[in-house]
Amino acid sequence: MNRVHPVSFISSPFPRIGEEPVTWGKERGCRLAENYKAVVDLNTGKLFSIVSKDYRLIRHEQAIEQVEEAIFKTASIGTYEAYTEFYNEGGRMRRTYRFPETAVEINKGDLVDLELYLFNSYDRTWPLIILLGAFRLVCTNGLVVGQKYLHLRKRHVYELGQINVSEEVLTALKRFRSQTKQWKRWAGKRLTRKGCSRVLESMKPGIKATEEIQKKVNDEAEGFEPDGFAVLTVWGFYNILTWYISHYAVSLNHQVEMEGRLRRAIFHLMR
Repeated sequence: MNRVHPVSFISSPFPRIGEEPVTWGKERGCRLAENYKAVVDLNTGKLFSIVSKDYRLIRHEQAIEQVEEAIFKTASIGTYEAYTEFYNEGGRMRRTYRFPETAVEINKGDLVDLELYLFNSYDRTWPLIILLGAFRLVCTNGLVVGQKYLHLRKRHVYELGQINVSEEVLTALKRFRSQTKQWKRWAGKRLTRKGCSRVLESMKPGIKATEEIQKKVNDEAEGFEPDGFAVLTVWGFYNILTWYISHYAVSLNHQVEMEGRLRRAIFHLMR
């Protein structure tokens, strides 16, 4: 049985990556920088980074193969859909895997399932990162989890084979199921003005973004308190925040930064 169901093909070819020596100086006085090497696209000559001689090149294709082997070994995670995004002419890659068979219903018709994100770069923006999170199907929000189920982060001084992904995945599934229980509790818990304010103060989204979020809160409200504060569940507010990050982040780096802020801020919703 083929367990792979890609929702879109890779939008651009992988760069043909190689390592080249680094030299410095002018013409006849040019010298070899023995402790460094260059990471380049061999087809275009584009320089992605200059790294130490201890740097271990992990190609995007190798990282994908490692992750998909781990997924295949975890039968309980089911089939998946996958799509890939490139940045900086292939210098950065984010590949997303979604597992619809893991879906859990938080509210009636409100389903959440697992997502795995694979980050890798040649320009040193990111180390190799493997992050298992969650995805809301109602409005295709990328949910930001309070406790990440799986987060492997390795600098490129490791051999890829040293990173054992598969042994972490079953534990990650248990964390996901525990998290969905918390979300179900949030679906029955009223958002307070104090909790709302503290989350926004912690996230620091900016004046314009705060106005957009507050407008969405009012639009989604079931009603209003006598003092004018929106009647909304914690779950509803949480998804407004993830909606904003998913749809209004100006770049992938901005999205990753805002997701990190939300992870740190949501403890105010747990009180």
